[in-house]
Amino acid sequence: MIPERPQPLSQLRLMVFSKHLAELPLQKVAPRLRAMNISAIDLTVRREGHVEPERVVDELPQAAQVLGEHGVSIGMITTEITQPDAQAQRVLEVAASLNIEFFKLGYFAYEGFGSLRKAREEARSQVRHLSQMCAHIGIRGGFHNHSHDYIGASPGDIDFILQSAEPSIGLYFDGAHAHIEGGSSGWELGLDLLSERLVMLAVKDYRWDENGGYGGGRRSHARWCPLQEGNTPWTQVLARLRSLGFRGPASLHSEYQGPDSFRDLSGAQVLDQTALDAQTLRSWMQQAGTEEQM
Repeated sequence: MIPERPQPLSQLRLMVFSKHLAELPLQKVAPRLRAMNISAIDLTVRREGHVEPERVVDELPQAAQVLGEHGVSIGMITTEITQPDAQAQRVLEVAASLNIEFFKLGYFAYEGFGSLRKAREEARSQVRHLSQMCAHIGIRGGFHNHSHDYIGASPGDIDFILQSAEPSIGLYFDGAHAHIEGGSSGWELGLDLLSERLVMLAVKDYRWDENGGYGGGRRSHARWCPLQEGNTPWTQVLARLRSLGFRGPASLHSEYQGPDSFRDLSGAQVLDQTALDAQTLRSWMQQAGTEEQM
C-alpha cells in the first residue's frame, strides 16, 4: 500500500525517457545508457511506444528482461492513463509486479475558452478515482505540468485536481514547462504551491526562437534545445528541490526530434546529445549539492 504521504527517496535517480528512442531496439539502447552511467529508463507504455498497452502482459516483462540483461531497470513508465478503467488496471498491475514504482499519467486537454471549470472538475473526479486504484495496487503516479493547451499548464489547476486525490498521485514537476508558462518566478510559485505533492522530476530545456517552434506568442516560440543552451534556471530549481528533500526519479526528456527541436536528430544522435545533457545536469547537481543514486 502507498503510505499516507509520499516519503522522499534516499537519492535522486537519473533515467532517460524513451519517447525519442522508439526507432532503436532496447538491446541497443541499454548499453548506451550504461555508457552514460545511467542504469534506468523511463519507458513508454502507450500507443506507438516501446510497449503497446494492449500487449503489456507480454511486452513489459520482455522489455524488463532485455534491459535487465544489460544492467538497466525500468525506473518508471510513461502512459496515457487518465482514468481507472480495466486497461489502466492491467498496465499498473503488471508494472507493480515488476517492481516499477512510478508512472506518468496521460493528459487532459484544454478544449478552449469557457471550458476550464468543467474540465477541472472532470479531471479532479477521474484522478481521485485513479488514485484509489493506485493506492490499492501500490504504485505512484505523477501529474505532469505540461505547458500550452493542457490542463495543468497552470499549477493552480493541478493543485485543485490533486486536493481530493490520494497521495498515490502527485506532481510530476517539469522545470522547462513550468518556466515557459511561469516566466521568471512562476515556476517557483507553482512548486511552492505543490511542494508537498512532489513525486517526480522531468528535465529538459528550451530557448525562445523567432522562427517558429512550440507554443509561444506573437513573435517568439519555444524550441527544445540542449540543457547547456536553454533558459530554465536549473541550478535554482535543483537547489530548491534539495531544500525540499526531494530524492525522486529524474527523467531526462531528450525532445530532439521534429519541428520543435533545435535539430531533428536520429535515435542514435538523440542518445549522443542525451549523454552531453547528463554531464551538464550532473555538474549542476553537484553545484546544488544534490546526490545521485547510481
